[in-house]
Amino acid sequence: MTNLVEVSGLTVDYRRNGAWDTVIRDVDLAIAPGEALGLAGESGCGKSTLASLLLGERRSERRVSAGRVRLGRVDLFQARPKALRALRRQRLALVPQNGGASLTPTMRIGSLFAEVLGRDTARAEQALSLVGLPDPKAALRRYPHQFSGGQQQRIALALAICREPDLLILDEPTTGQDALTRRGIVELLASLRASTRMAMLYVSHDLATLSEVCDRIAIMYAGEIVEIGETASVLDTPRHPYTKALLASVPRLDRAPDPDAILKGALDRRFLPQGCRFAPRCAHAEAACHTDRPLLETIGHDHAVACRRWSDLEIARPEARWVFA
Repeated sequence: MTNLVEVSGLTVDYRRNGAWDTVIRDVDLAIAPGEALGLAGESGCGKSTLASLLLGERRSERRVSAGRVRLGRVDLFQARPKALRALRRQRLALVPQNGGASLTPTMRIGSLFAEVLGRDTARAEQALSLVGLPDPKAALRRYPHQFSGGQQQRIALALAICREPDLLILDEPTTGQDALTRRGIVELLASLRASTRMAMLYVSHDLATLSEVCDRIAIMYAGEIVEIGETASVLDTPRHPYTKALLASVPRLDRAPDPDAILKGALDRRFLPQGCRFAPRCAHAEAACHTDRPLLETIGHDHAVACRRWSDLEIARPEARWVFA
């Protein structure tokens, strides 16, 4: 199957204090049509930067020093601004973390849809109905502040999907939402996937949500993909110490946390080694881990890990399967 999105050798730098700092290093990634890929990692690991690059976003303080991002046959970094705007209208869509903040407070919901669909109110009502908003016709006459936070997030999602994009990018859409709203959004995304061929990139630090939505999960640390594979494989048999630490940090009702497994310290980009970027925080790191950079190595069906010592580390036992409530 031909991939919808292909990220090849992507390296991205930000200008900070007059110097260039690498925030994404040599990332390869692909998303097939209709596939949901989760992108997980701590705050500051580069998740949102990578998501914005899949929209072809350009910033003066940022440069792409290597690699490319393709949507089908289109190289997003080579596309002219007019062509990029057309792609964002027709094939790409974003749902931000705070959907309410993306809704212009002085415009009625109908006017927001009119900017996207023109006078096609039937299609706007259909999109609002699809995301489970009651009485879509009345909703179009109301202002954003007349809806709850969860409803605003659904409206932002309806605006994103109303033109049936090929790729929907979700950047932490359930962060800050209550448990009921989060459950509703997760069920909605599952329904959308069942009824459309829309591909999704779901950016989140919430592994529980990703486990319910995504076919595959990519784990990112300090701008690099350190583990990627089918969701069940990555969560049931994590092979990278960072992935294991993220899972150990998830609250469990059936057992106390293992103090030796929980992630320690914080990501500090000022002191990243040339080798494995996780080495300063890894309990299993050897001297060579700090100097020799590990590349993604295929270790099973659609499962790869970037760790020199992955085969030496204990595999999660079957009885320790990660089941999220």
